[in-house]
Amino acid sequence: MSSIPHGLALSVNGVGMESGRRRPRRLRRMNRHHAFVLTLTVGCLASGCLTRSHSPAPPHGGETTRPAASALIAGETHISRDVSYVGASDLPAATATLDLYQRSAGSPQPLVVLVHGGSWVGGDKANFETRAPAFIPWWLDQGFTVAAVNFRLATPTGPRGGVSVSTQATDIAHALAWLHGHAADYGIADQGPILLGYSSGAHLVALLGADTRYVVNAGLPEDHIAATVSLDVHAYDVPFALTLMPGSVVERNIPKIERLFGATVEEQFLASPIAYIDDYVAPAMLVSVGDRPDQPGTHGYIVRQTSERYARALREHGHHAVTVHDDDENHTTLATGFGAPDDAITRHVEAFLASLP
Repeated sequence: MSSIPHGLALSVNGVGMESGRRRPRRLRRMNRHHAFVLTLTVGCLASGCLTRSHSPAPPHGGETTRPAASALIAGETHISRDVSYVGASDLPAATATLDLYQRSAGSPQPLVVLVHGGSWVGGDKANFETRAPAFIPWWLDQGFTVAAVNFRLATPTGPRGGVSVSTQATDIAHALAWLHGHAADYGIADQGPILLGYSSGAHLVALLGADTRYVVNAGLPEDHIAATVSLDVHAYDVPFALTLMPGSVVERNIPKIERLFGATVEEQFLASPIAYIDDYVAPAMLVSVGDRPDQPGTHGYIVRQTSERYARALREHGHHAVTVHDDDENHTTLATGFGAPDDAITRHVEAFLASLP
């Protein structure tokens, strides 16, 4: 397969929905493999982006939080920082915060929720503002209210336990529920949000868009999420991604991912979005970047193969899925250049949004 300059968008309309408790698809229907890797830079908006590292959560009830501070900056942009979205008894208030960005409008605005990267163990909601100067302004220019969320971080070393990928998806679902419950207070339209995630955050939004138990358990309807945009990640099907990693540029990270997702196929599959495509899945855009996408072992090859495989599975099940690969971008420039007037990925995202019902 030849490379695709500036990306190739493919889309098929149609989504399905059934009620009931969600379960992973039977493992006999999927490939069984046992290794997965991630680059050390996955989740960084720029070099040194991991501004919030993991630290033990304070005891519940003993946290202190900064009051939400509203400011009028950059002309018509209002920012409410560190707004608490605590919605579960075990969710630390100091961690469960979001920043809201809005422009003055005469009517309620649609919502986009940004989920940061950081290899599931680092990163911060502020990275979208500080590391990618055009990222949030572009969404504001499209008429959206922007919410950037923080959530609990997993520990990078040591025995498994504590904060998991599932914990993080649960936290984000509670943020969605809080935003829905306070929509009238902030002039947010009564419609489902767009979720956009970068790097490991791209995996989390894909998981939330497919495994509807997270939003349902947070008190929302299973089809609450209007669409997801995933920017450059491999973890749509963790067991499959493992088969691409040995001998690759990121082989050294296999132990890190096994710690986060588990060492067995069964464990890894539980946090793989592809396990939940039999029922409702939000329309999905999957973006991958990197040169030499036809050469096994490169970043571009791994993310393109995993993205296109997941998109094919979604379309085969009647869901709306779009893939884009850009040979000219890398993992960092994908984020730092988003929103610029000449940015190709931004134009593809704009087209995806226009294709939604």
